Amino acid sequence: MQRTSLPIVPMQLDSSIAIKISMGGSMFQERTLMGRSDVWHKIKIVKGTQYDKETVLKAILNAIEPAELIPVKYQTNGEDTFFLARNCAHALDKLCKTNLIIKNPDGGPLILIITLGFTSIHDLKINLQPLLLTALTKKYDPNNRTLDLEQFHKDPDMSKTVYCPLSQQRTFNHVLKLTKTAIATVEHLNLQKNELFNLTPIETSSLTSIKYLDLRHNNLIAMETLTPLKNLCILKLWLDGNPLCENYSSSKQYIDSAMKYCPNLIQLDGVYIRTFGLPLIYTNYFKNESREELVIKFINHFFTLYDQSDRMVLKGLYYKNAFYSLSFGIPTSVAHKRNLTQFTASRNLLKNVDLNKKRQHLYYGQDNILNSLKRLPRSYHDKSSFICDLMFDDGKCLVISVSGLFKTMNNSSQVLVFNRTFIIQAGLDNEYNIINDQYHVDSTLEEISPNRLETKISYEEIFPSCFSVNEKKELLNKFTEITTLNNDWCQTYLEEAKWNIRKAVSNFMKDYKSSSVPTDAFLR
Repeated sequence: MQRTSLPIVPMQLDSSIAIKISMGGSMFQERTLMGRSDVWHKIKIVKGTQYDKETVLKAILNAIEPAELIPVKYQTNGEDTFFLARNCAHALDKLCKTNLIIKNPDGGPLILIITLGFTSIHDLKINLQPLLLTALTKKYDPNNRTLDLEQFHKDPDMSKTVYCPLSQQRTFNHVLKLTKTAIATVEHLNLQKNELFNLTPIETSSLTSIKYLDLRHNNLIAMETLTPLKNLCILKLWLDGNPLCENYSSSKQYIDSAMKYCPNLIQLDGVYIRTFGLPLIYTNYFKNESREELVIKFINHFFTLYDQSDRMVLKGLYYKNAFYSLSFGIPTSVAHKRNLTQFTASRNLLKNVDLNKKRQHLYYGQDNILNSLKRLPRSYHDKSSFICDLMFDDGKCLVISVSGLFKTMNNSSQVLVFNRTFIIQAGLDNEYNIINDQYHVDSTLEEISPNRLETKISYEEIFPSCFSVNEKKELLNKFTEITTLNNDWCQTYLEEAKWNIRKAVSNFMKDYKSSSVPTDAFLR
């Protein structure tokens, strides 16, 4: 049995000592410390402040593969940075084999100095389990049985203490097993952008309820990596952005290969594949995949604002010379019975009516548009029902069509179907504005109860989901003025808060009160 009650005598490893260890030197004391489970080791990166935290940690973790370690309490000390780790003898041995000089794809090599046995786990108690549980609970939607683990290691609360990318098998396995024991049924699991190359933890976790699995933008090299999914009933699977997608010359080969491992598939990468000889049906269409993120951000941002109690929050989104029109497919007599008369003042080009009325209902200019939108009933749009098409894109101007379900939020709440065609145009700082908005409302093919659309409207202050370069500079200057932190620390707080300055200030105050902000983080 390993003795862990021995006194701790810290020892420093530099390149010269690491070479001796890697060449098989006895180095009894160093090896004993490396193998102890009751101590924290300190890993210092010389002049590590030249690089961002993720660049440094990714380079180190790549260097020790397939060994693993969990970096904890990453912080700065002058020009250097350091973190703590424990239970990582294999990883320390791999670092010694690099002579403590790590290749860095984003610049010069990283020079490490390791202090073995830096402190005892009894003197420095860090419990990672509550952090993981809090992050998982926050990312779980019990109504839709959805667990969103996209870029899990970037969770703003967890990442302040621990860096645990799911690309490390031990971490991935632990997170999924914790999900199995601590969280209710998971049907939709989002694992986007985690640099995954192996899916074995999905099988060993026994999460058998998964039906919808999003694996986009990972490092899955071959379709064989889907083998752990064979015993699951996967109905929808997303693999876009993985190296394996380049292995196939036709969509049929790609689909057939995926179905070997997921025989129940109905959708692959958002395309209905059980079409029985008919052309493949795309739920959403983006000819240029790189524009998908922009379109989705715009749509989410627009409808979040549109569903607020006061639609004046849309001010600034429409171009000053924009056009807007509404067409309504329900006959006026029916609309009166259904308490939908606010929609009847519409511009229907198919009707043979007075030309002046047609012009009257074509609204010009931001103020006229907003006043018209304010007259429509309060609404809630079901974003899970949205179908989006990017119909035109020349780099400066985009034509976006969105359709789906929404319900009115008045005394006679009811579900309607809508189609909206936006023309948006890039302005200064690549900021987009609506120059044309064509809105159509109609009845659903079959009656849908309003209760089926669970309302989740945020009544908090709305913040933009993306900012221009100049806007970020203004926020950075303001945050520096408020906190007196240096530029790097301000940038970190704002990025973790997604540029929500109120949240960034709140996070800073929590850290400051708990003495978690080092003195060298402030301007001198």
